[in-house]
Amino acid sequence: MQKINPQQAGDALRSARDMHGAPSSARRRTLLKTLVAALTHAGFLAVAPSAFAGAPFGATDFVALSQALTGRRNLDVGIGARLFTALGNADRGFAARAAALAQRMQPGVTPQQLLAAADAANLGDTAHAIVAAWYTGTVGHGTKAVMVTYANALMYGTVGDGMSPPTYCANGPLWWTAEPPPADVTSPAVAAAARRAKAVAPAATHTAASAHRSA
Repeated sequence: MQKINPQQAGDALRSARDMHGAPSSARRRTLLKTLVAALTHAGFLAVAPSAFAGAPFGATDFVALSQALTGRRNLDVGIGARLFTALGNADRGFAARAAALAQRMQPGVTPQQLLAAADAANLGDTAHAIVAAWYTGTVGHGTKAVMVTYANALMYGTVGDGMSPPTYCANGPLWWTAEPPPADVTSPAVAAAARRAKAVAPAATHTAASAHRSA
């Protein structure tokens, strides 16, 4: 699929301006942000561009940054807006640091690379706070924690093929008695036994060879 870059989005906006009259500066910025956000959400843009450096960092920018940090393109925009508000309420400097982190997004960057860039810029705590908020659905700790979403927290999606969020019964009565789906992951005990067998095999071969030569 062909990716549309920010320049193409700007060209589309300028064409609309020529047809319908020049919008105000604020309206132009709003239209451009809306257009690029829609393209990002649809997957046409790898990441949201950093062309909004002069505009306040908002919920749309936060969702684009979250997509880059989590590697998930289908994040819920409504949940993202509420998480952004909760994070901002808990830390007044959050939006500024998130904006600084967003400037380090590049097309094709992986979550691991972006986290490494965040650590190098002393923004690791901000990056981890964003990821933790999406995976737990909660912002903050203890009595000051704010729950934004429960069942839609990303941590439940990682095991969604085998279990539903606690207190939810998604598969009928006694569903937990069925065998869980295969995870395609070797258990630690089996892996350790395989390593021991591999270590013993060369020694046994050497002993057999020595016995054969002696005979």
